[in-house]
Amino acid sequence: MESYEKEMSKALKDGGDVPHKINISILKYFWQANPITGQKSSSIPRFLRNSKVLKNFSDYELKILVNFMHQRKFDAGEVIFNQGDLGIGFYFVFSGYVTVFADRYDSESDSEKEKQIAGLEKGDYFGELSLLQDRNIRNGKAVAKERTQLLGLFKPDLEDLINLHPIVAAKLLQSISLIVTDRLMMLTTELKRVKYKLDKVSGKKSD
Repeated sequence: MESYEKEMSKALKDGGDVPHKINISILKYFWQANPITGQKSSSIPRFLRNSKVLKNFSDYELKILVNFMHQRKFDAGEVIFNQGDLGIGFYFVFSGYVTVFADRYDSESDSEKEKQIAGLEKGDYFGELSLLQDRNIRNGKAVAKERTQLLGLFKPDLEDLINLHPIVAAKLLQSISLIVTDRLMMLTTELKRVKYKLDKVSGKKSD
């Protein structure tokens, strides 16, 4: 099954149709962003305001950012991207649930098997490396487990943001870099834990 990202990649390359950018008027945006108004928390402005990734953004900067984002609904089982696809988007889970799979070697069957490696729910984000690397290749497969809505930013959108609003773009790239750093630290910690266990089994002294 061809993934959503592969379809978007072709459309962007050929100048075809891509999802319209989110369009919220200034008055409506700030009305929905204000907790005093009693607007439901499922509004896009409130969602972005509560995102840890965007905590250093002002409401005005978030309003600029949202103008460069896309909203897309996925049915259960729909593939967002496949392992090996060329990555073009960074996504927030606005609603629903996304499951991430990766091919892993199975020693019992001596073959590669698709295994679940992560589950992402409302407020989570994924795909950030596609905005930092020129040709990012997806190392996993992302699938909507149920009816899901994503807010996404494609690489061409980031390039437009850099040209038109460099300060907002710089803050976004800084936030994404912190995500990558945090995940790298978590991976390093996990590798050290695995090494310690292996050394303990083999009787070696751990560093």
